[in-house]
Amino acid sequence: MNTLKQLEQRLICKPVDPDNAFFKNLIQALCSKDTLDLAGLYELPYEDFELAVAIMKSWRLDRYTKTKDRLRELVCLSAEQDSQSRAP
Repeated sequence: MNTLKQLEQRLICKPVDPDNAFFKNLIQALCSKDTLDLAGLYELPYEDFELAVAIMKSWRLDRYTKTKDRLRELVCLSAEQDSQSRAP
């Protein structure tokens, strides 16, 4: 399965998972060329750790394609779901 599709599935299936914050930070850091606290990477469960590393590899390979736009969409998608899940 495509790495971005895996991330999308993870964010949709687990919208309130606290580890989503790391994925959001990772995507924002990649999109804005900002720094990322790698300590969060090592705190992820192993499956999520592998997904985060795969995202970074995919980003490096596809950095000149529409990957950046797709990642931004995923962050917005998960942020909207977080606010919906917290609504009374």
